[in-house]
Amino acid sequence: MRMWIQIALALAVGVLAGYFMMRKPRYVVATSGGAGRDSVTMYEQRINELQARLDTTRAVLERRGGFDRLTVRLRTNQVEDELAQLRASVQIWRDAHDQYGVGQSYRECLLLYGSARSSCQALSYDTLPPQPDTTGSTPK
Repeated sequence: MRMWIQIALALAVGVLAGYFMMRKPRYVVATSGGAGRDSVTMYEQRINELQARLDTTRAVLERRGGFDRLTVRLRTNQVEDELAQLRASVQIWRDAHDQYGVGQSYRECLLLYGSARSSCQALSYDTLPPQPDTTGSTPK
């Protein structure tokens, strides 16, 4: 009788272990339609457009003498670094072979592109002519 109880307990433990192993969480990557291979080409075009915008902004800053400021040079270096990271991420995306790699690379490209675009936009504000400071004046 004691042996049957041990066998029943072993069988119950085996069934429970199998149940929990089957319910093991799995990585599920849902890629959107924008993560296709043709999107890689689109992102490469976007990178080239941002690079052209950076080059134009840099030329305007150098012509107006704004490139001498440390903050402008630091922001320019930041945009260049972000574009280099974006290029590397697009290359990883191009080389990805499975759905997980494509999904991860696509999300990374989205984030890096947004960051590079906003940094480039912030840098472009330095090309504006200086405005008079109105914060210290009192209305009359």
